[in-house]
Amino acid sequence: MSKTIYETFLDSVKRNPERIALKYKKDGQYMDITYKELSDSIDVVASALKKLEISKGDTVAIFSYNRPEWVVADLAVLKLGGVVVPIYHMPGHVLPPTSVKYILNDSKIKLIFVENAELFSVIEQIRNDTPGLRKVVLFDHSKAGEKDFVKFADMKKTEYRVTDEGTALSCDDLATIVYTSGTTGEPKGVMLTHKNIIFNTLSACEKYHFAPEDVVISYLPLAHIFERACGYYTVLFSGGCIGYATELTTVVKDIKAIRPTIVIAVPRVLEKAYNTAIQKVEGSSAIKRVLLSAAIRSLNEYANRKYRKLKVPLGLKIKCWVYNRLVASKFKKLAGGRTRLIVSGGAPLNRQIVKIFYILGFNIVEGYGLTETSGVVTCCSVEENRLGTVGKPFDGVDVRIGENDEILVRGPNVMKGYFNKPEETAKVIDKDGWFHTGDQGKFDKQGNLVITGRIKELIITSGGKKIAPAPIEANITMSRYIDQAVLHGDKRNYLVGLVVPIREMIEEHARENNITFDTYSTLLEREEIKELIKGEIERAISGLASYQRIKAFALLEEAFSVENGMLTPSLKLRRRKVEEKYCTVIDAMYSKDDSLEQRRLVYFH
Repeated sequence: MSKTIYETFLDSVKRNPERIALKYKKDGQYMDITYKELSDSIDVVASALKKLEISKGDTVAIFSYNRPEWVVADLAVLKLGGVVVPIYHMPGHVLPPTSVKYILNDSKIKLIFVENAELFSVIEQIRNDTPGLRKVVLFDHSKAGEKDFVKFADMKKTEYRVTDEGTALSCDDLATIVYTSGTTGEPKGVMLTHKNIIFNTLSACEKYHFAPEDVVISYLPLAHIFERACGYYTVLFSGGCIGYATELTTVVKDIKAIRPTIVIAVPRVLEKAYNTAIQKVEGSSAIKRVLLSAAIRSLNEYANRKYRKLKVPLGLKIKCWVYNRLVASKFKKLAGGRTRLIVSGGAPLNRQIVKIFYILGFNIVEGYGLTETSGVVTCCSVEENRLGTVGKPFDGVDVRIGENDEILVRGPNVMKGYFNKPEETAKVIDKDGWFHTGDQGKFDKQGNLVITGRIKELIITSGGKKIAPAPIEANITMSRYIDQAVLHGDKRNYLVGLVVPIREMIEEHARENNITFDTYSTLLEREEIKELIKGEIERAISGLASYQRIKAFALLEEAFSVENGMLTPSLKLRRRKVEEKYCTVIDAMYSKDDSLEQRRLVYFH
């Protein structure tokens, strides 16, 4: 592991010069870029960056959604020994100018690559307040007018060429600063070295047998280390192909066209796919519903026997062969028809969803990691996939359970520290090199890690009961009528919930049951809807201890989102922000007063 990220990529180019590295859509047609072509483009852009006075140790930002230019810019900067600072962007989710300004100034950015005119307008708003920013390079300069920026396409012109004298680099050099989402405060810049990233990506390549034949669809933002490590570096290091989704809304269509062998996902995406499939099934004919139900039962029994290494009766084998052709194959076609692996990370995935995917013939594995650990700490393997766990650590990574059941990590994947924040670094990395994750967990008998909660999210009731809210919230949102749920109860005598229904499903239910309404807002106040949601929640919490069950909930019209500040860019919940915004609603559930909030409150008796 003495090589840098760029050197490891070059090894792949030498092995696979004519293989397709990147696949993207242009004017409705998919275009291919080979490893040799990609390498040549990187050399050209690196030369141009050198002409623009970017050198070893300089910080360069990339403010763009996933596209081939992202990869070219990233590897060109790394070739020069620069430090890449990705800034989150997803179509429809633009970071506020103040957040972008904070990152640019905190990391002392000298040059920034920007996707298009829309994002360039964000930079223009803050340019006078970012004194260190010298140059802006636009990937797509159409609609940007004639302003102060460099066109990415112009970097190939001879005027930008300089002699490549090479740069002396070490695997211990800083490769990137990745800003955390900031669920509890201002973002912190996580410093990751080439060695950090190379260790994790090559470990993942080995564990999941990444090969040149593999194709991965890229749609999760590359600003997050999970996608960058697992959906980008691992693929190119193994000689595989990355196919780009046009945007998040076209992922299903893009998957059918790209036909990935590996899908990198987060629970939110898999939950939406699951709910969409369930809605389609429930809207189909009675015969199809009966067939699917029978198929699920048989495939479930088959999966359970295989999982427990028990003998499968011949009759069950025959039935499952038929059901695989009639039912499971159709679901596989939705994923392109050749998906061999789905890797889920970023948050815990509901066990029921894992089981359904498994039953339908998908190898779905979960992993656990943080930005501070280069994306991965533990992960399940296909060969040893224990449901409800996040697997075992990579070889060379130590994990132990500390005080308050906190997960501690030590190894070559642990960050160098927080940029410009030595005090914050000292709080999380102790003198023995253990990184304190803030997550709680335990090991099962086979040595697999099980995540049980997060210390900062732990609810401690006035009676002293400790409750991890996330698993309960996940159970509640398994309902086809519920999109989001947040529990509250810290220092209170019982739990309450804020519930965001799925508008389309609620309105459809109202029409099917002749429930009249003027607006969606008034519909949520109807007793029939409140009783519907109450029943869904009762089913979700029925097996829990009394103190773990919510005693009241409120229906919210507005979903928690990045735009309203309730979610981080990585779609993690900002609990404090939610509690601050809905404090009067929460108080009403405890005081049981007659305020306006009462119209959408429901109590369990």
